[in-house]
Amino acid sequence: MASLTDPTISNPVLSSLKVKSDDKIIFIRENSFADSNFVITHLIKQLLYQQCRICFLMMHNSFEHYQNVGKKLGYDLRQTVEMGNVKVFDPLEDLVENIGQRFEDANNGGILNCLFDSIKKEIASFLSNSNSPIYLVIDDLSHFLDLGAELSEMVQFTNNCINLTGEGNIFTVINSHVSSKNDLVVANSVQYVCDLFVNVSSLKTGRSTDVTGLMTVQRGENEQKFHFRAFDRGVKTFRPGEAIFNLYK
Repeated sequence: MASLTDPTISNPVLSSLKVKSDDKIIFIRENSFADSNFVITHLIKQLLYQQCRICFLMMHNSFEHYQNVGKKLGYDLRQTVEMGNVKVFDPLEDLVENIGQRFEDANNGGILNCLFDSIKKEIASFLSNSNSPIYLVIDDLSHFLDLGAELSEMVQFTNNCINLTGEGNIFTVINSHVSSKNDLVVANSVQYVCDLFVNVSSLKTGRSTDVTGLMTVQRGENEQKFHFRAFDRGVKTFRPGEAIFNLYK
């Protein structure tokens, strides 16, 4: 694993999230016109520092994207994959390369059943080799709807993934975009059961040179709001009204 300094101390995004060891289900909701990918990439930085194992279901961006962003944040995703600490699932690539066989082998739930079976096998392999925490990271759940999956299949797949957290040292991080009624149904079902909810939105007032968007972090009844600004090599968060101070600090 690449050498990392403790990211939770100096990293403004992770300092805002304050992820706890008992946050079994972390849900990131990305609203229309907003981009929450920075939350996923920063969380991966923390998980690698804590020597967790990761099953990474990537739907929204390519592996090269996550690799490039990770290098900017101080970790090498490709290296962790080669070392066996991260297992990557790329359903879109797999669908293109093996579409005939995959659908021939699939039962009632179609491709989602096949995918979940593969995830379970990989997690079982991790559990047999180490006591380290295992995180199932999904970015972005809503793309299954874009591929034509039925809403009922999506909800079942999501429930299956969440139910894995009841089996030992397993956690889930789910990111989902919301721009339709079906997206909202899936998002609400996850938000209802999550331990940590992160809501990323664009500014209601439109574009700003000082602020990129709004991130709301909620745990139970406790809710905190942060503005964030995206830079080439990372993201900075700050309380609303503190933009000028933070940008030039």
